Amino acid sequence: MHTTGPTRDPAPHVVVFGATGFVGRNITMTMLDAGWRVTAAVRDAAAGARLDPRCTILLIDPVRDRPEELTAALAGAAPHTVVNAAGALWGAAAADERQLLNGNVLLVERLVEAVAELPPRAAGGRVRLVHIGSGYEYGEQPPGTPLTEDLAARPVSRYAQTKLAGTRTVAAAAEAGRLDAVVLRISTAVGPWAPPEGLLGGIARKLAADPADVELPPLAGSRDVVDVRDVGDAVLRAAEATAVPAVVNIGGGRLTAVTDLVDLLLRCAGGTARPIGQTAPGARRDAGVTAAPLDLGIARRALCWEPTRPLAEAVAALWLQARADGPALQPAGTGGAAAAQRSSAANGELSHG
Repeated sequence: MHTTGPTRDPAPHVVVFGATGFVGRNITMTMLDAGWRVTAAVRDAAAGARLDPRCTILLIDPVRDRPEELTAALAGAAPHTVVNAAGALWGAAAADERQLLNGNVLLVERLVEAVAELPPRAAGGRVRLVHIGSGYEYGEQPPGTPLTEDLAARPVSRYAQTKLAGTRTVAAAAEAGRLDAVVLRISTAVGPWAPPEGLLGGIARKLAADPADVELPPLAGSRDVVDVRDVGDAVLRAAEATAVPAVVNIGGGRLTAVTDLVDLLLRCAGGTARPIGQTAPGARRDAGVTAAPLDLGIARRALCWEPTRPLAEAVAALWLQARADGPALQPAGTGGAAAAQRSSAANGELSHG
């Protein structure tokens, strides 16, 4: 456990990488609402312009820009905390091997080196890195095994394997004393700005387009699910804590049936849905994931955090945001393309951070 941390300045400052994404955007809103100054580190100025106007925008690409440019940009921003919610995407447009390595491994390595080189703040204490990991990193575990942070990870999919590599990079630097850092290993997240590549985000956008006719993929299994705004609260606690462990589970702490989540969304939208046949086999990000909840003991003890929002609120917030954003863009072409637009993407997989 690392005992240096942010002092309680009147307006502490955080730089958020991945601020335009699902988890990062909700983290940004949580930090802003808590009175933090937020700098959103983005690669695309147009995407940054859609963020809350209270954000300061920093144009930087940690993978393509030179490492010294990243270090200089962070030094110029002079944050108390750096949050990494960036990474390779997974879904209908699945990332290839290079994108997975760049987004989930190389980007993390460069952020670790950059933050480690930052000088201590004027008020004392090192800049803290809060990295968003994934519950998928645990992979296959024997039935009944509690998913605790010290468990030997056995990820199956390349997404989970590259996420674990990033977690190990951050944790190793923290344990060696090179960095003040914590990895928040989150379970499946649900809430506003859920990506259309995920199951619930995809269904919500189809319902916004045509609530009378949405096709559902086969639905089965259970997952540990957490409101993404609770994830934002966990990041805030991690940023403000005096001491942080290297890795902390953040999740719902219990299993929820996928069918129950979809039923909640259908009730919010007031639409109907009909099942489609078995989806074609393909590489799933949740391949080999044990159906077990994350153990939240360390989160409760070290961060004084636990999930507080009912999942019905998370699904309702997802629906309200999807309806405000409008229906998904119609794909080019006619006939089969329009039918594909109505059916859910991501092979029936839930969205994740």
